[in-house]
Amino acid sequence: MSVNSLQTSMSAIRANQFRLDVSANNVANVNTSEFRASEVAATDAAYVNSIGAGVRIAATYASPRQGPATIDAAAGATSQGTLEQSNTDLVTEMTNQMNSRNAYTANIAAGRTQMDVSQTLLDLVG
Repeated sequence: MSVNSLQTSMSAIRANQFRLDVSANNVANVNTSEFRASEVAATDAAYVNSIGAGVRIAATYASPRQGPATIDAAAGATSQGTLEQSNTDLVTEMTNQMNSRNAYTANIAAGRTQMDVSQTLLDLVG
């Protein structure tokens, strides 16, 4: 059992924790005018480092979707008085959170299994 297998699980755990953090920020700002929801782009770390395993966050970027326009009551019903609402889609965010939570849980289980196998091998040698 190599250390690389544990690094793979840990990189996925970190990436999914980051996805959960980004999604939580999007949900927290659902009622913030002109807020652009962030999206996460991840990549396979095989192309990034010499380990050749794992996941890394490549970038976060503001979603290109526009939010619905609302009338700013203080400015009146003129075209200058419109504001763009947040473009956060709660259904998408809940789906992202469930996917990240499930992946997070699966990678914790994989890491535990890897540690159990390593311990068993050490017990056999010792």
